[in-house]
Amino acid sequence: MYEKILADTLRYIASIPMPVPAAGGIAGPAGEYRPAADQTLKNDNFHYPMGQAYYRLGLRGIAEKAAENAKKVEDPELLRAVSEVYTALSAWFLQYASVVETAAKGDARLQRIGENLRALSHRAPIHFDEAIQLSYLMWKIRAHCTCGGDIGRLDVHLRPFFERDIADGYMTEEDALALICRYWELLNENNSGDTLVNVMLGGRDPDGADAGSRLSVLMLRATRLVGKCEPHVSLRVHPKLSEDIRREALEVQCLGQGQASQYNDEVVIPSLVEFGIPEEYACRYTNDGCSEIMIDGHSAISFNHIDAVAVFELAFNNGDWAERTYRTKNKYWTHRGEAYFASPDAAAGFASGRAEDCTTFAEFYDCYLAQYRFQTRHKASILRRAHLDCLAGEASSVLLNGTFEEILENGKDLLGGGLPVEVYMVFSGSIPTAAESLAAVKKLVFEEKAYTVAQVKEAIRVNFEGHEEMRRRMLACPKFGNDEDEIDLLAADIALRYCDWLEEYRKETGFAVMPALYGWRFVDEAYAVAATPDGRKYADPIAEHYCATPGKAICGPTALLRSVMKAKKALYRAVGGSPIHISLPRMGTAEECRNIVDALMKAAAASGIEHLNIGIYDAALLREAQKHPESHEDVIVRVWGYSARFVDLSREMQEHVIARILAEGA
Repeated sequence: MYEKILADTLRYIASIPMPVPAAGGIAGPAGEYRPAADQTLKNDNFHYPMGQAYYRLGLRGIAEKAAENAKKVEDPELLRAVSEVYTALSAWFLQYASVVETAAKGDARLQRIGENLRALSHRAPIHFDEAIQLSYLMWKIRAHCTCGGDIGRLDVHLRPFFERDIADGYMTEEDALALICRYWELLNENNSGDTLVNVMLGGRDPDGADAGSRLSVLMLRATRLVGKCEPHVSLRVHPKLSEDIRREALEVQCLGQGQASQYNDEVVIPSLVEFGIPEEYACRYTNDGCSEIMIDGHSAISFNHIDAVAVFELAFNNGDWAERTYRTKNKYWTHRGEAYFASPDAAAGFASGRAEDCTTFAEFYDCYLAQYRFQTRHKASILRRAHLDCLAGEASSVLLNGTFEEILENGKDLLGGGLPVEVYMVFSGSIPTAAESLAAVKKLVFEEKAYTVAQVKEAIRVNFEGHEEMRRRMLACPKFGNDEDEIDLLAADIALRYCDWLEEYRKETGFAVMPALYGWRFVDEAYAVAATPDGRKYADPIAEHYCATPGKAICGPTALLRSVMKAKKALYRAVGGSPIHISLPRMGTAEECRNIVDALMKAAAASGIEHLNIGIYDAALLREAQKHPESHEDVIVRVWGYSARFVDLSREMQEHVIARILAEGA
């Protein structure tokens, strides 16, 4: 089963470039390269961190452990392949050491790098510079086809090496900071933007102790000093988080780039435990390549997505897409690449009831809920079928499997039950926009009877051309994010029911799917779905995650947080993730900025928000960057689970980001 993967992996290892580093204390290639007919990383979606066996065992130790345990397990094929791969990888490190040492010619920096590579070829790392060198090379060897891939809790993994070296006088904090900055620079040399390169810092241990350290502070400081997109740094907060870490995170947050996104341990860990994940693993959570929750080094992740606005369109048309006279191509998140016609992320065909036959809003709401329940179960069923196929004997990357200590013991593929925690997830984004459409139909069609369903459908068909008065009245209906119960509680009800449906599916099938109030296709969906009865024209923004529709939250960030927290039960149960974005305008002095951001972050944590991200932007500067991108290549903004250079974004995404500021910064 692993023959082709093994052969390709061995061929790939032999082909990896061995550049001599021109600067810094870390060696390794940067950039993408693809061997022909390569299955080296088969079935690796790069959304989760590797295991950390190489820190404890080293490359040769993994090879020896795999060979030893291959004699004990029922099916030894995977472990035999792991042993071959890591034996070859050990030899590659030794060869790379010779290349660097030959080039050193008395250069102490290169000589030290060569010594580190030579040591790593035959033993586990002992020192911090060895461990961070190994970390980069293992990440890069995995990421050769994508220039991306999750990193996980890097401060926790490297902390023992750092603290031992500091205590022994082997290195200083300044030495460590220089190495971290070089690591960050190398990540940016590979790629930037939607790279999945996330690093999670801090957090609490099962005993409540702070897992953060001075190393966490230095990684935050490196993020500020390097000032680029990579990696996408997040911070786990809890009552015992050190003030040093909190202060450094605040400095990063006030850069305004959407970095140092805040995850709340007091919400995430209990919700994971309640979902059924043992606390020892729950305390090791990290985010995947974007914002979703998974377990660092002990789980993979697989997911699917439903857009709540697409569900509304299907419910309004009894399982069909709306008739319309318009459709435009769009680009994903970057201006590079071809434009395409996006498709809505929901499945047509389920007849949930004719809106025309409903005499009350309650009847139509039941149609919407029936359609949403169908879509939720449909997506969960797709995941379950894929899961069963994997258990039946699917092979994945030998290189990746070898990084997990559990797999080195049990010999099972990571897709076939080799890891202790399984993470399957259905995202559902844009519920607030769907709720706004429902609220408008409730008021204008069923309560005031100003329009019939047929009249609303005709206005949607022509994108409100000739229906300006109807659209004006729709836009005046309640909008999420302004602390109005009528709309906020409707959105909260939808979110809670969505969690209920996945729990219902779990009880029926035994297959656990995490709910996530999260969506990454919000620009695609804005171009995929038709105009909507909230007055939104085709291609106007829809909400991302469980956030306000851009342009609609006009009462400031505290009102937005109050709207969000009316769905507190759903936010807690959506264990896959419930990120909240707040985009503020660039404000006052640096001290004023710190005070405002600090107050918002603390308020969010105290109120039980699971994940808060704050961006701070100057709308006029972003408009100027659209006109003269060559002069604004250093402007960085938050997209969804990552930050990117504003000038790299597609025009569609640029407009979405700007619309956030105008709304939430009002």
